[in-house]
Order: sequence, then structure tokens, then C-alpha cells
Amino acid sequence: MKYDEKKAAEEKYYNQQKGRIELFMKYNVKGYKNTHFTKIERNPMDGYDISGYVNSDKDKSFTAGIRSTEDFQFDGDITSSNNLEVLYHNNIKSVSEIKKEQSKNEANKN
Repeated sequence: MKYDEKKAAEEKYYNQQKGRIELFMKYNVKGYKNTHFTKIERNPMDGYDISGYVNSDKDKSFTAGIRSTEDFQFDGDITSSNNLEVLYHNNIKSVSEIKKEQSKNEANKN
């Protein structure tokens, strides 16, 4: 794989993970408006960490973990600042639960 192709594949992967994080935030954070990503880095233990904050407020920060145990797909492994923690709904759903619910709702519409 050429360097440019590898970079394009990496960018596509990161964008997919960012989309999964945004979906997680949309369904689990009260008053959610937007997500701003600040850093993507390889975790020395396993996988990747993507950091950022929500609602244009740097005090509402998070680091999302993407691990091999989840097939390198973000599903809900997240560490949040106290200011973000208080905005989570009581029953937090993982990305796979949200997607399953969306599929069910789509099937019921047809």
C-alpha cells in the first residue's frame, strides 16, 4: 500500500470513529449541540484515543477509547470531565445499542 493510500485509509477510519463518537454523544448527552475533536493518538496499551469536547465548551471534555476488544470500533469506552459527566442521561447506550435501535425503527417504518 502506498503512503497516500495508507493515509487516505487512515483518514477514512478516523472519520468513521468520529461519526460513532458523535452518534454516542447525540443520544447520551442532554442538550447536545456539537462535538469538537482535538487529538487522535495511538494508545501505547491498545488501540487509539480520540479526545475532544462538546457544545463548544472545553470544560466538557472527553477521551474516547478505541480498543481491540471492540474490533477497533468505538462503542462507548469513554472518559469524561465532571462537567460532561453531569450531562449524561441516566441510561447510557453504547453505539451498537443505538444502531440496533435505529435499525429496528427503520424496519418498523417500512
